[in-house]
Amino acid sequence: MKIGLIGCGKVGITLCYLLKKNNHIMGVYDINKRNEKRALRLLHIKKNLTLRELCRVSEVLFFATPDDQILRAYKKAKSFIIGEKYIFHFSGLLPAMIFPKRATIYRGSVHPFATFPMITIPPTRKNFFLFIEGDPKAQMVARKIFPKRYFILRKINKKDKETHHLIGVFSSNLLVGLMLAIYELTRSIHWEEKDFYNVVYPLIEETLVNIKKYGVSKALSGPIRRGDVKVIKKHLKALKKNKTLLNIYKTLSLNILESVTEKKRNKAIETLLKK
Repeated sequence: MKIGLIGCGKVGITLCYLLKKNNHIMGVYDINKRNEKRALRLLHIKKNLTLRELCRVSEVLFFATPDDQILRAYKKAKSFIIGEKYIFHFSGLLPAMIFPKRATIYRGSVHPFATFPMITIPPTRKNFFLFIEGDPKAQMVARKIFPKRYFILRKINKKDKETHHLIGVFSSNLLVGLMLAIYELTRSIHWEEKDFYNVVYPLIEETLVNIKKYGVSKALSGPIRRGDVKVIKKHLKALKKNKTLLNIYKTLSLNILESVTEKKRNKAIETLLKK
């Protein structure tokens, strides 16, 4: 299909690169002209179109902007969108229905369950999970646009989008936050940066392997698993001067406490962690 990209960020460029073989990327538009030039270069587009031309000739328009700019970008393009069109955004949080309803416009939301810290062309991932919702015709067209070679499409109820997005945030953004907390602890005892990657990172990898192999609760080891109150007391004392790390320790410990320790031990540890 003929596709126009509006918003030349990491997500839009990466996905459009993978769509080039089965579709025709007509052109790109971005208010930031440096981003626009980067997209043209990475997508190997020799001649670009104006926003007016892009909207008129494209069958499908991707609004690949940050969430708070999707409607602004749509309003800028609205007068140029004539005839039957399929319009999509990539937000994990917002529904397809944020686009105003029009007789010949079919609205869809396509959210890649992935992280895009850098543009890597071609992507290192072999495939992406895409969660789709919106008008039935838009969902049907999305399945034609995104080839099975690179994409696994799943329907999602718009009522579940907030929780769905939170799963992604906990899986990636807050995981980075946890890594920063660990890094801060290593620096407090004067470890070098290489020690974080040589000593700590293998432990993290091993834990992830164990989670996949044994399941979340059975992969746990350490003082909470053993119900070791004395060790936990010492941890809390050591973290007393750093409220942020102390709160992280308490919150995560309480979250895993209930399903992995003996009930008699649970109460004493819970009391400690809630102080």
